[in-house]
Amino acid sequence: MSDSLSIAFEGAARTVTGSRHHVRFGARQWLFDCGLFQGHRDDAERINRTFSFAPETLDAVVVSHAHLDHTGNLPTLVARGYRGSIHATPATAELCRFMLADSAFLQEKDVAHVNRRAGGQPPRQPLYTAQDVEQAMTRFVRHEYHQAWDLFESVQVRYYDAGHILGSALTVFEFEQNGRRFRLGMSGDLGRRDRPILMDPEIHPAVDALVLESTYGNRIHPPQAETERRLAELIDRTVRRGGRVIVPAFAVGRTQEIVATIHRLCESKQLCDIPIFVDSPMARQATEVFTRHPELFDDETRRAFEKEHGAPLGFARLRYVATVDESKALNDRTEPCIIVAASGMAEGGRILHHLQHGLGNDRNAVLFVGFQAEGTLGRRLVDKAEVVSVFGEPVRVRAEIASLQGFSAHADQSELVAWVTSLESPPRRIFLVHGELEAAEALAELLRQRTGATVDIPERGQEFELWN
Repeated sequence: MSDSLSIAFEGAARTVTGSRHHVRFGARQWLFDCGLFQGHRDDAERINRTFSFAPETLDAVVVSHAHLDHTGNLPTLVARGYRGSIHATPATAELCRFMLADSAFLQEKDVAHVNRRAGGQPPRQPLYTAQDVEQAMTRFVRHEYHQAWDLFESVQVRYYDAGHILGSALTVFEFEQNGRRFRLGMSGDLGRRDRPILMDPEIHPAVDALVLESTYGNRIHPPQAETERRLAELIDRTVRRGGRVIVPAFAVGRTQEIVATIHRLCESKQLCDIPIFVDSPMARQATEVFTRHPELFDDETRRAFEKEHGAPLGFARLRYVATVDESKALNDRTEPCIIVAASGMAEGGRILHHLQHGLGNDRNAVLFVGFQAEGTLGRRLVDKAEVVSVFGEPVRVRAEIASLQGFSAHADQSELVAWVTSLESPPRRIFLVHGELEAAEALAELLRQRTGATVDIPERGQEFELWN
């Protein structure tokens, strides 16, 4: 008798956040990622609090990388009764410790703010607390890239470098029964070649089925040189009109890349020597994790890091802002500067204070350097809303709004296709997740043409049998 293998897509199905995939093999079941859905508050509240399975019935959780849309609901899972291990790379585990703690802190603040304005409605509760985060962190088990480990009997796993953020992993599950083998690859998020700081995504062994992200499945990123030219032009014209450049950026990965790029532009005299403030305690903590893992850097960054005393992650014109008072003091500055703060989709964190202060000034610029999910403040600004709500108050948008997708840490359409077709043999079946439907459909058509694979775009909750 054979054990069947199936996968149910419980999150990031036809949307770009909330990754959560439920795998079953015989009597065993586990999650691949357990991320937060980010969007309208009521939708997020409903989706993040709901599991279609009993958490205590899970045998394991395997995590691809530390971004909250892949890990941010782990404390909820543990608080609801999950008692197993959480498997991750060492860098992912280190990043999760403070990212999840920050998520709990922001949720408690957000709930307190909403409850003050509830007008007699029943008080909301945070999704999870700092204590839930501490409990979740005790479950982490660390695995290096390329190290084979047994998830269960007849289920072996290997991580490969995804090149997306520090510690991000492409995951290959190998199943064995009755002398037969089946390989399932799960991309998490796929990075890009020739990007600053990190190594290129690896090409892992061929797989029979592949779960692949599709965030930019219908788009092509501009060349790096063009992106850097547009960045320099935006900063230059903002400086000339006496304004500041406000950059919402994820604290892990995107902030470090932006900082390294501006440093390089200043060093090469393509930009004037302008003060840069990273106003994110989490970004500072993330950068400290980066500095503990130079073995994960590409050759150029590792040489610079070793010879230039920590550059490009720390240098004279860069200041990491620590306290709330220091953060508020930035708004009193009159000279031009660059402020980088989380979150990347402007859905929480210190960036909201800077947007509240800076959006109404036509000398300023707000620069988005990553994908803005539907329903987020970032998406409304990119879509040219004239008035937005910040902290529940209307703010008229007078600042220049710009978007540079060349900084994305996600592979674009051509890079996704190139990576899949670089595998030793194409998968027989591909499932596209972590992308809006239009993007996934465009990528699916190309992959069908180039690989001959059956390509599915699962709906949320849809389950597929892979092998029996």
